[in-house]
Formats: sequence, C-alpha cells, structure tokens
Amino acid sequence: MKKWPFILTISAVVTVTAALQAQEKPLPLRLTPGLVSILRMINWVALDQGIYRKNGLDVDQCMPRGDVEDLKRVLGIEPPAAYRCKAGDPPSPIGLSGGQPAFLAHFETSNPAPRKRVILATLQDRTNYVIFARKDITVPEQLRGKRLAITSRFNILGFQALLFCRAMGWEPDKDITFVIDPSGTNEGMLSGKFDAYIAGEGLPLWQAVQAGQKPLIEFKYWKIPMASSSVHVEEAWLQNNRETARRFIKAMVDTIAVVKQDKQAFNRALAKYYNINDPKMQEFFYNTWDFPAKPYPAIEGLRNTKVLFDGQSGLRNDQLRSARVEDYIDDSFVRELDQSGYIDRLYKNK
Repeated sequence: MKKWPFILTISAVVTVTAALQAQEKPLPLRLTPGLVSILRMINWVALDQGIYRKNGLDVDQCMPRGDVEDLKRVLGIEPPAAYRCKAGDPPSPIGLSGGQPAFLAHFETSNPAPRKRVILATLQDRTNYVIFARKDITVPEQLRGKRLAITSRFNILGFQALLFCRAMGWEPDKDITFVIDPSGTNEGMLSGKFDAYIAGEGLPLWQAVQAGQKPLIEFKYWKIPMASSSVHVEEAWLQNNRETARRFIKAMVDTIAVVKQDKQAFNRALAKYYNINDPKMQEFFYNTWDFPAKPYPAIEGLRNTKVLFDGQSGLRNDQLRSARVEDYIDDSFVRELDQSGYIDRLYKNK
C-alpha cells in the first residue's frame, strides 16, 4: 500500500475536507433567518454569494412572515415574493436567534419539558442596543418610576433592561416598570404606552433615528459580554447531523469574512432579498454591528445571564443556578477552524 510522504496538519485536513465536500452531493438544509438587520444578512449574503454551495450545502432559505409585515409597516417596502416563507413550510432545524433565550427556555416555568438546545456560534457577543426615551427625559436617572418597554423579559432586551437596573442600583418593577410590548417601537412611546424603550439593531433603530430620537443609553459602549444572535440546534439533531452543522458554521465564518471586507456584497444582498435599495439605509444597517471573526459561543454572556436572571419570576431558579453553561454549548466547530489557522488566513492579505 502506498504511504503518504507527509503527515496532514489540521490546516491541511480542513482544506482537503473542503475540496472533497465540494465534489459530493450537497447536504439539504432548511433555513428561516428573521429580523431585518445585519445579523441576519450573513445568511442572505451566504446564499447570494454561493457560499453555502461551496461548503457542500443545498440551502432552502426564506423570510418569515413577520419580517415581511415589518418591512411593509415600517418602511413601506414589499420584499420579493420568491424569498418569502409560505404557509405550511417546514421549520428550520437550525435556530438563528438569541443564544440567551434559547438557554433560558430550558428553565422557564411555561416550558415544563424543554428539548435541550446547544449553541454552536454567537454573532453578537457583547451589548449593542439603545434606550430611547421621551424628549423630556434627558438623563437616565429620570427613568426612575417610569415605564421601560421590552419585547420579552427573557430575550436580550430583557437582559439589557436588567443590566441597566443593576447599573442604576434599581429594583425591577419597583424602581422602574418593565412593559412587555411586542412592537417595542417609537409609536408605542409616542402614544403613551410607555416612557422609554430598548431598540435593537435593524428596523426599530432605523425608525427611531429617522424620527429624530436621541439615544439615552447606548449599550455598545458598555461592552458587556452577552449571548445574543447565535446559531443553536437541538442536541438530538446535532448528534445525527454533525457534518451539516460543521459545514454550516464554516459557511458562516466564510461569510463573516466577506461581509467585513466587502460592503458591496452586503448591499447587493440587502437589495436583492429585502428590496432595500436606499444607499443611506444600506449604510446604516451595515454600520450597526461588527461581527467577531471567530464567533465562539458566548459562554461569558451565558454566565452573565445566570447572574442577572437569578431569582426572576417565571424561571425554575434552582435548576438555573445549578446549570453548567458549558453543557449548553459546543464550540468544537469554531475551534477547529480557529486552531487550524483557517480563519486567520481569510484575513491575512486584507
């Protein structure tokens, strides 16, 4: 038997594997990225640039109905019908949303039999949202006794609301009232439903800025680890689909490199899939976030979650306290790409 004249390094293994999978029949994958923001544009750029296909994936990707409705309501824009999800479409096995909500769902009292989910990567690993308030509220201290709107207590807006309370030395629902409002938009504040709200990147932030609202708090300057936009899957699915997961994470890493280094690739995808052609709007969305080149699962963010949410109603707090966050992540896919030097080479000559 012929012997190899050299031993393959990890880096070479990654390269050879990529070349071989390109020759194989692509693995099918259903995806439904949501939210009109740069965080979800990674998935649309991957589709537009053929990055999924290069990584051996045949991706069927569509836009959720909620996104379509938000685009029409906020911007008066109709996204192309060809890319909208249809009634009865099967769900995606890969979650593309907050890592923290996926983690906390295991301990919510409203979820008595959770199916364990594992976070494979995190695209938003530090605070980045904005508090907007009525124009007569000009300093954070004036929010004492007022109403702060968030879309959910257990999502990343709830995380930053608790973070704000802790920084102010306030007790939630005593010194400040959290109003759960699914819209979380400027109209709710102007109509008197609440006095301030937390806006994430994307349409709520664009709407506030266009209305002339000035930030009261910009969490991006706090730079506190959090587990926001993430790739997460059911543990049972992962056991049987590790190759699909591996290819998907590599496609995400490849696309992050493209987006960070080629703004026009982002703009083309925004115009093609969301029908957003305004250069000013494209520039705004592009500048709302800077992706981590190495999107490891945000383990520090999950540790902060355990601290901030400890004792909160609606959670099985004994289970939350005893949970090991390491049991809810799998960083092996990102780590393989990192330790092989693959990620560094994506930026070497840039």
